[in-house]
Amino acid sequence: MNPPPLDISIGMTVYATHYEGIGGRLRDQLEDFLVEEVLDEIVFKHISEQPKKQGSYILYSLTKRGLDTLHAVKIVEKVFGARVNYLGIKDADAITSQYITIPADAERVRLSLPDRLTLKKLGYLPYPLNRSHLIGNRFFVKIREVERRQNIPQIIEVVLEKGVPNYFGYQRFGSRRPVTHLIGRALVKRRFEEAVNILLTYTTEDEKDNVQQARKILSEDYLNADPEDLPPTLDLERQVLRSLRAQPNNYIRALRSIPLRVRRLFVNAYQSYIFNRTLSKAIEDGEELSSIYQSDLYAEVIGVKILEARKAEGKINNSKKAVLLCPLVGYNFKEEDLGRLGPYASKVLLEEEVSPRSFYIDEMPELSVGGDVRAATIVLTGLHTEVSEEVLSLETTLGKGCYITSLLREVMKPQDPVKAGF
Repeated sequence: MNPPPLDISIGMTVYATHYEGIGGRLRDQLEDFLVEEVLDEIVFKHISEQPKKQGSYILYSLTKRGLDTLHAVKIVEKVFGARVNYLGIKDADAITSQYITIPADAERVRLSLPDRLTLKKLGYLPYPLNRSHLIGNRFFVKIREVERRQNIPQIIEVVLEKGVPNYFGYQRFGSRRPVTHLIGRALVKRRFEEAVNILLTYTTEDEKDNVQQARKILSEDYLNADPEDLPPTLDLERQVLRSLRAQPNNYIRALRSIPLRVRRLFVNAYQSYIFNRTLSKAIEDGEELSSIYQSDLYAEVIGVKILEARKAEGKINNSKKAVLLCPLVGYNFKEEDLGRLGPYASKVLLEEEVSPRSFYIDEMPELSVGGDVRAATIVLTGLHTEVSEEVLSLETTLGKGCYITSLLREVMKPQDPVKAGF
């Protein structure tokens, strides 16, 4: 079964199982897609009812309904007039609970939050949260209108035994407008005008009609377009146009008008695209991602907590307690240090006509990335399923950085991911 064009465009060119997908739809209701962050237990041991020192932070649980993380954080920052530390970007079309910290001395400058946001104070910490505190995410998902329920046991069996490629999921790139990696590619290749052009004008039939029309107008002459004529949702595009009005043709300045967090996401998305293509090439070549051989880079796993990377000195048979690692390329990438999967990443770089050095962006050094490694297969625990008529309810915990949509893609194999709710 061949993946749909959307999958191929973001590097997911294969499936791990040969069974026909069960079909179905996600997110018919917000309550069908619930996400809860899992924090390292050490954080809860450090919580106190009162601040213990100057410079303490307040730990909150932030629950959002149908809102993306970046906008939710922006709202909370306006409420407190302070920077918010958060651990990960969560689905917009879902009900999600995640942890944030705010400086304890921050004064609430606005009293109310939108109905779609809820804050619950949990206590004080002597430090702000950082990515190392996140262990994983717990998911509660319902797939409705299941078409082939008889295939569920076989697919789940393969998922548990051999694992699923740990692809970066659709939301990393934008399922309705898969564009973030294209902007990232242009940035890495120093094509700054092209990056602006893609941001402003690239559209798909899955965007709203008024947005498609706005992008069509921008494609004709965005340098003379009025930023205030854009639909309200195009806030990044509005900022870029304002910058270009002030200094036409200064594309680096225009790009820097976008918040740094978002700009980094563009380069990270390009890394993710190369990662997906690397995994796909390895699978197509017959590599077993569930196995670990001598000289492979791997990490031990406790629950869903992935420990430090290490080099395998021989074959590791118990793959449930260890996971193969795949390179996330950057300027420090060295093929010879990365076991079986290093050469596949090099092939992708060659086809993309970029080098590791390309990821150090001299003109915008704040976007440079050294690279990293990431689990090649999804790390999960506690997978429970329940079938009722045409509904499959699925509950599981995934390791940090693993996408539930990549697991659901394997189970459902949608031919139109957007219509299927991805």
